[in-house]
Amino acid sequence: MSIFDKLLWGVLILILLLAVAAGFLFGLPSSIPDVALKSEKITMQELEINLTPEQKAVLNENLTPAPVEGQTRPAIVRKKEVFRINRPLMRKLANRTECQRELMNASSEPMEDGSLRIFDIKAGCLLDKVGLQNEDRLKMVNGQALDFTSVGAIFTTHSDSLAKLQSGQPVVIQIERRGQLVALVIDPTGI
Repeated sequence: MSIFDKLLWGVLILILLLAVAAGFLFGLPSSIPDVALKSEKITMQELEINLTPEQKAVLNENLTPAPVEGQTRPAIVRKKEVFRINRPLMRKLANRTECQRELMNASSEPMEDGSLRIFDIKAGCLLDKVGLQNEDRLKMVNGQALDFTSVGAIFTTHSDSLAKLQSGQPVVIQIERRGQLVALVIDPTGI
């Protein structure tokens, strides 16, 4: 083998190692088939059966909307929807690349208040499986206001939510749907 061949093989191996490292850092496209992704709509009572008193307290705190500047009393969450997801769906949610791809498959528009309006959601997609509907506006996750104008803030929110799901705790996504606040609760305990 000539020096040129050795150098070429070395460069090829270096490129492969960099590609694998980038895949781990930024997430590779998921190989989980969509048919394996399952979610089931359940009641709040069914969710609370498996929660510890501490988890119930955190859940109730996250279900209370943060006060909006200029309002004398906080907004009221009128509706709570709970979706129990299975492990393959949680793994797909954990993949940042998959989440970004799902948002790109639907249409979305950042709003002035930092929320994100989502529309053109396809039936059966990841967004649909966690309860999002056309024209929903993502406002808060786990009691923290979202800021879709900051990529760093979104990555932090995604990481924090993923850590909660992986520890078995529900995640609360507050959305605005047709002018009313709705809480989507994602329960990672599987189906």
